[in-house]
Amino acid sequence: MGLYASYSRYILPLIVYFSMILLYWIVVPFLQDRIGVGYYTWRGDVPDFGPMALLFVMTHFLGILAGFQFKRISLSHKEIPELRFSFVGVAFILALLVALMAFVGFETIMLPRVEQETGEAQNYVILLRNIAKILPAFLVAYFILEADNGLKKNTRVAIFILLASCLLILSNPVNTSRFLSLFGLFVVILTYSIKSSRLSVLAWLLAFAPAYAITLLGITSAMRSGIQKVDLTRAFQSLQSLEFSSYSIFLDALKLDSFSQGNYLFSHLFIIVPRAIWPGKAESIGIYTAERSGYVYNNVGLNSFFNSYADFGFVGLFLFSMLFGVLAKNLNPTFELASFRNRRFMYGVLFTGMTPMFFRGDLSTAMLALYPAILVYEAIRFSTRFRLMSGVR
Repeated sequence: MGLYASYSRYILPLIVYFSMILLYWIVVPFLQDRIGVGYYTWRGDVPDFGPMALLFVMTHFLGILAGFQFKRISLSHKEIPELRFSFVGVAFILALLVALMAFVGFETIMLPRVEQETGEAQNYVILLRNIAKILPAFLVAYFILEADNGLKKNTRVAIFILLASCLLILSNPVNTSRFLSLFGLFVVILTYSIKSSRLSVLAWLLAFAPAYAITLLGITSAMRSGIQKVDLTRAFQSLQSLEFSSYSIFLDALKLDSFSQGNYLFSHLFIIVPRAIWPGKAESIGIYTAERSGYVYNNVGLNSFFNSYADFGFVGLFLFSMLFGVLAKNLNPTFELASFRNRRFMYGVLFTGMTPMFFRGDLSTAMLALYPAILVYEAIRFSTRFRLMSGVR
């Protein structure tokens, strides 16, 4: 119902969100119930969907609906200038990208994910690595939206090949977490589809994502070991792995009587605050749940909205869901001017692209991708104000 209502009104963030619910909480559990799962140490089936889970989902949906009842926030209508494509801005960002890669290590593009020595990386290192991984996608988005302003055809082709190559080399499912690499691809597809007025096709593809996303996510999951190890058998087997444990970890978390810490919501919303400054910052709620529910590995993602429930019960869940509804209404890029300088449009693209991460969780992981995405967009937006001819805005 929610998916159809979102599709009929072209509300892209909610189309993506309800597609994720259909995929992870309906289609995947249906299949797992028949083929079994391999992420428990003591059982091989998925938990039952009980009354508490139903109450959680209904509260969540009602919160989103309540948030959507608020009027759309009206911003001052400043004219968005059409600036010529900025070579100097793009060159500066590419130089910054090389510097970032030198700092975080070139093994993040040379080696598959399973062979990268990440260990217990500090949050600031993860933040910088994510910035480097996200940068190429936003450069391609800038090119798609602004290449018509002053670039000749041959120049456009050359720049596109350069930027697209950076995206494919630096941020692909082999060397980058699949949700982060797919986020970059999603940003590019969204900007191109809206810029080229292919909105109906885009909405249709997003609404029917569960039909093909299982195979896509399975293949990108298998890519963590290298492209040569990808096959349909391995992709199918991922359905039984932790990659598709979102439904089970959610139900297992609901069964816990209490949690070891409080303040999960704000600790994860502001995950970038160092623990030296905030000693009481909560650890991952997904890890806590996995350790007490018999999972073979504790690095699992728990739905981001569960943090609000763990801290404040159903009231917190309703209010946090309502905030999501407000954001979905205000950050829908569908009917905004498709310009890189239009913050409302680009933040809508960013928010829509981040929605799968926020659904699957956990919240801290999503925020460690959201903050770099905002920083990357603002850095490119600022840098591309400058032109080689005048050196000024």
